[in-house]
Amino acid sequence: MLPKNKQNKTDNFFVKVAYETDEIRKWTGRIIVVDLFRFSNTVCALILSGRKSIKIYSEPKLAIAAKKIKKNTDLFSEIDFPFIERYDNSPHLAMNSLDASKDAVIVTRSGSKTVMASEGAKEIIIGCFANMPQICEYASQNKIDTLIAPACLFYNRNHVEDFICARSMDDALNGKDTFDEACEEIHKTSRIIDLIALRPETGRKDIEMILKKGTMKVLPKAVIKGVFAEVFDISNGLKGE
Repeated sequence: MLPKNKQNKTDNFFVKVAYETDEIRKWTGRIIVVDLFRFSNTVCALILSGRKSIKIYSEPKLAIAAKKIKKNTDLFSEIDFPFIERYDNSPHLAMNSLDASKDAVIVTRSGSKTVMASEGAKEIIIGCFANMPQICEYASQNKIDTLIAPACLFYNRNHVEDFICARSMDDALNGKDTFDEACEEIHKTSRIIDLIALRPETGRKDIEMILKKGTMKVLPKAVIKGVFAEVFDISNGLKGE
């Protein structure tokens, strides 16, 4: 059973995990979107691979139109589109297998919808274990009331890895390291087996990237521009970067 929502005060700003979609739509501070399997990691990997243009859409038809308008564009999604070339929403693919000179468009069932539902937020950050240290460093330098948004709220609440990661990120922002416990909790669910079964080609390689902390030293900020959000890496100002 998920714990009741709580709000923690840490160094003059508040942090809490969202448990309803209305919390996300109404939030006016910082939102950290957590879609652990695999959107958040895919976006981080796209940045690290050298992509200069990354756009997020919540509606498949808009993402498809964006790909058609600009031919030098790769489309990433776990959704099957008839007659449209796409790559899976896979951080492994995003990092290793493609032409990084092309623009990237991404649309998913939960992560991209959560980003586009956050239009009232002062800023939108995309987070996961792989960039959790960067998020903590950034938050300590930029103190804004923060809502951590598990993306599964917009698709399937049984994707509990988003809640588990969000709670661990809440702990990290409050100075407590619960990464190992969070990974253990995820391993006790069926979610890893589910992902590998559904994605036999990349599932294991994706999981190897997803369940590591601090391995992707980027900080994706999504800025909503009408029907899409553009992604920028704002990690340059962080210590040690």
